Order: sequence, then structure tokens, then C-alpha cells
Amino acid sequence: MKVKVVTNDSLNEIEVVVNCPKHDEQVDRIVKAVETSMFNIMGKLRGENYVLNIDDIYYFEAVDNRVFAYCEKEIYEVNYKLHDLSLLLAQTSFLQTARTIVLNIKKIKKVNTLVNGRILAELTNGEKMIITRVYAQSFKTKLRG
Repeated sequence: MKVKVVTNDSLNEIEVVVNCPKHDEQVDRIVKAVETSMFNIMGKLRGENYVLNIDDIYYFEAVDNRVFAYCEKEIYEVNYKLHDLSLLLAQTSFLQTARTIVLNIKKIKKVNTLVNGRILAELTNGEKMIITRVYAQSFKTKLRG
């Protein structure tokens, strides 16, 4: 795959064109990645609303019927159900990895296999997450791309 950037002063906004020999799954993944890179979610912190880019979110966690977005330094409450986030972000780098967790696999630094089919993922911020055996196969598939 080649990537080429062409600067054109006459354009008012960024335009992305994908030239390909055939339209296949790889092309669909590229298009979806570009489309979702600008995807934002509203999060609430200390009574104020913030716009969160999904690339800045490490994972979402459901706790006591509330859902939180964990970023590098802050934790924001979001107005979504975990199941809805899992569906909404299905074509992105997010994947449900436990009953209460939807994880951004772009934030994984390394993984280790544990007993009983579970997987330990260490995130780029040093946090450790368990991918339960129920979600391990879909995690491996998504990780392969």
C-alpha cells in the first residue's frame, strides 16, 4: 500500500481518495478508519461536558449502571450503554473484552496468554486489562486486522 499526500490550496476541506485495483475488505477497513478517526463522543467531568476523540480513549467501563471513558489522565462519564458503544464502535479499534469493558486495541503495548484462555493486555499507560475467555477469540481476530 502506498500513501501519498497532495497539497491543493484551492480546497476548502480535506479530501481523501482511495485508489485501488479492487474494492475489498482492506479498502473497507481503510475507509472506516478514516471516517472514524474524526469520531467524537461527549463526556462529562465535574459537571462540564467535553468532546472526546475516540483515539484518546483507552477503554470504556460500565460501573453501577453508568459508563465511563478512561483517557490518559481523566475519567469521563458518557451517556451510552456499553452494548450501544460496542455496536457503534464495531468498525473501529474498539472491542468488547469483558462483560463491563470495551477496549481500544490501539492502546495495547503487549499481551500475554493466561490460564483458562484469558489474555492479559498491558496498555501504553501501564494499566493491565484482562480479556476474558468469552471475548478472547474475537480479540485475536481483531488484533490480526
